[in-house]
Amino acid sequence: MRADHEEYIAQVRGWAESADAEGRVAAARQHWGHVRTLEAMDKPWETKPRAA
Repeated sequence: MRADHEEYIAQVRGWAESADAEGRVAAARQHWGHVRTLEAMDKPWETKPRAA
C-alpha cells in the first residue's frame, strides 16, 4: 500500500513537472495541488498504536 501511494505521488509530480515545463499553468497548478493533497493524507503506515 505504501509503495503504491508513493508511486502515485511520483507519477502526479511528474505530470506537474511536465506541465510546468510545457507552460501549461492551469494544469500544473492542478497537479501540484493534487500532490499536496496526496502528501497531506493520513497514511495508515504512519499511525502510532494507541496506548492501552
